[in-house]
Amino acid sequence: MKAPAPGLVASLVAGVGMIVTAFAQAPPKDSREAQQEAHRRWREADPKLEGDAISAGATLGARADKVAAEAAKYFTLRKNYLEGRAADARRGASFLEPIKISSDALPNLDRFLSSQDSILKSTIDTIARDPDRAIQQLRAALDRERAAVAAIGTTLKDSQKSQEAAAQSSRAAEEARAKVSGEYQKLAVSLQESGQLADKSAAAWAAYYRALSDAARRAKAPVTSSGPALPSTGREPVAVEPAKPADSNPVTAPAARSVPPLPLARYVGAWTYPTMGAHYHGLQPEFADLVVQEENGQASGTLTARFRLPAGSPDNPVVRFTFSGTLRGTRAQRFAITTVGGATGTLELIPGPAFNLLEVNFNTVDRPGTIRQGNFLLIKK
Repeated sequence: MKAPAPGLVASLVAGVGMIVTAFAQAPPKDSREAQQEAHRRWREADPKLEGDAISAGATLGARADKVAAEAAKYFTLRKNYLEGRAADARRGASFLEPIKISSDALPNLDRFLSSQDSILKSTIDTIARDPDRAIQQLRAALDRERAAVAAIGTTLKDSQKSQEAAAQSSRAAEEARAKVSGEYQKLAVSLQESGQLADKSAAAWAAYYRALSDAARRAKAPVTSSGPALPSTGREPVAVEPAKPADSNPVTAPAARSVPPLPLARYVGAWTYPTMGAHYHGLQPEFADLVVQEENGQASGTLTARFRLPAGSPDNPVVRFTFSGTLRGTRAQRFAITTVGGATGTLELIPGPAFNLLEVNFNTVDRPGTIRQGNFLLIKK
């Protein structure tokens, strides 16, 4: 086999690098700008939509439909972009063909040359002492032939070393190719999954705007709440339940079950502290997770939160407590709480200005090393 030219494997690896570099180039500018413009139109279509959900009533539906249409345009562009990049990744992987340079299988040439050398040496030794001029000329020819056989053996060994080096370089290049090809496949799968996620996000946002419109149509007149004021609009104080007249026959009167004036979904579920657009009063939370369950008019749940405290504060920044109680016919629901450290207090859950927002307001007894109160808005998971 003819030995490969120096740098052949390096050239193959460089070709792999060129394909990777070509794919890694930024997508067309117009594609990026179209996505950015669609996202801007969506987010700026109606910035006050959620804030007006509590008071706009049925008129919010048309506004929500307009914003939903802008959101759908953005996610369509996003999905098409991601699917296009996934196709590029799969195409890039197909360009990386396997690299294989193997050394030729050498015949038993070493053994043949060795045997020829032995024959020549024996013949030369036999005629070495013969003084005949013709015989001596034959001996000189045999010496030259033996030198040629030795030279062939040396060349053969050098060729074998070159082929083995080329094969070793080929194996290294193939390993690099396989690795890059594998990365392409992973990238294609990741981009495909991102495109599917964009599709699901579009559906989730569409459902959100429909639910926002439906909730606005069902929303009642604003009421008040007892919690400390948040630095945001739409928070209202607690409504006070009117006193009930004494029952003339308390023994036979049926027990009436109080029903909150808003759907249970405004209280029940899993809630978390948002990473953007957060609102709080007093200590600032770093995170907060609230879970509320309901069964037969009885609510229960847990709250875990961590707060940012001033430097040198001796208080524990983490608050954990459980609560339970009966749901009342008031907008704000109040429950008794018990912390993991044994402190007691009260918790208020107050529906926020949008259907997926819930205000939390808690107070506990004064106990050294603990946080006594917190007030913040959570968003539904």
